[in-house]
Amino acid sequence: MAKEKTTLPPTGAGLMRFFDEDTRAVKISPKGAIVLVLVFIMIEILLHVVGPRIFG
Repeated sequence: MAKEKTTLPPTGAGLMRFFDEDTRAVKISPKGAIVLVLVFIMIEILLHVVGPRIFG
């Protein structure tokens, strides 16, 4: 009896790429992300300091 030959899908030497396509998401640089986080931290600190006086 002849054995059936099974073929495996190409894997690119074991490397898989999940995000080959360009998505429609907002793109932000690493520096921009750090600046955004620092702005949120400053707003948070400002609300802790001034917030109780304003919002009672």
